[in-house]
Amino acid sequence: MTSIDFTNFTEGRYDRHELISWWDQKKVSNAKIIVIGAGALGNEVLKLLALIGIGHITVVDFDTISPSNLARMVLFREGDVGKPKVQVAAERLREINPEVQVHPRQGDLRFVIGLGEYLTADVVLGCLDSVNARWALNRKCMQAGVEWIDGAISDFHGLIARYSSTEGACYECNFTPHTMERFNRRYSCPFGLVSDQAEDKVPTTAITTSIIAAFQVQQALMMLHGIDEGLNPGERLTVYMKPYRMIKDRLPFNEDCFAHAQLPKNIPFVKFSKDMTVNMAIQEAQHFNPGVNTLVLPHEFVVEFLCTTCGEREAILMPKESVYQNHAVCVQCGQIRVPQIITNITKGTLHAEIPLKTLAFPNHEILQFTGNESSIYLQFDQ
Repeated sequence: MTSIDFTNFTEGRYDRHELISWWDQKKVSNAKIIVIGAGALGNEVLKLLALIGIGHITVVDFDTISPSNLARMVLFREGDVGKPKVQVAAERLREINPEVQVHPRQGDLRFVIGLGEYLTADVVLGCLDSVNARWALNRKCMQAGVEWIDGAISDFHGLIARYSSTEGACYECNFTPHTMERFNRRYSCPFGLVSDQAEDKVPTTAITTSIIAAFQVQQALMMLHGIDEGLNPGERLTVYMKPYRMIKDRLPFNEDCFAHAQLPKNIPFVKFSKDMTVNMAIQEAQHFNPGVNTLVLPHEFVVEFLCTTCGEREAILMPKESVYQNHAVCVQCGQIRVPQIITNITKGTLHAEIPLKTLAFPNHEILQFTGNESSIYLQFDQ
């Protein structure tokens, strides 16, 4: 009987994966995945992506680590309290697997990751806990034409849904009056500024979280490998753990949904400096299309507050999503001031001298320029 000498045998990191008949580690290692949210669900998703060797991971979150996170988030330690979630998560992922490239983005998903990054992603994983954030992510993914997998958790159940811009329902298609009420809860009258009311906390444990995260990553893996036996676009899987059962259903498509507008193909790359003003950016756009003269903002932008009682004015220059209701209170007389909100800037007007960096454009954002019956999209790259 012939003996086998294992003394010089070197086991590779992914050897057990490659025993799977359909597994292609090269595809996995070349994949680009964006994870929005580094909380409980995001921690489990990120851990799994690092373990299987996803080559390029971008993680987005605005929050810092709190003591209550430690019982549910595997990547964080007691000494991390107060630190940004994305920075600590990125450090831990590199420890788990030094072969992965992790790109942390701290801040609101609307302002820290441009549409150009979505365009190059293979899939996006949503690990969010609010209607408003899911709405914003859905809009981004629909515009960029990249599929995203939503995960949601509670104490005894969770769900996974797959959304595409070209097939099936999207997240916004299924907004109910109750969903809209939750969406509007974030904003205060009379001007729709961000409410100071704290958002509701989600009751859950690491157990439910790990189960839903595993389904999200498995779905992403099947999509990367072209396997169609999981969720189809517009389908949702609900997992119950009391009692144990799973239900897969197809979400109804809403023909009147506004979210399905997709960007045109082959958008030119332009090296915009963030110090460039809007006037200068429009001049650059006119090299591609002489008929444009207006920059369309991807978000509502507050340029100032005016107090109609005492006449006090204050320059704000912030996206509306970053302006809270208490900012509207006049420091001189205590009355509610009126915000001046803009959605576009035309060449030669007052606000056209605002630098692009002030408008909260992330790198790789897609900028739209319009004119009389013409428009062009350019990618904003420094």
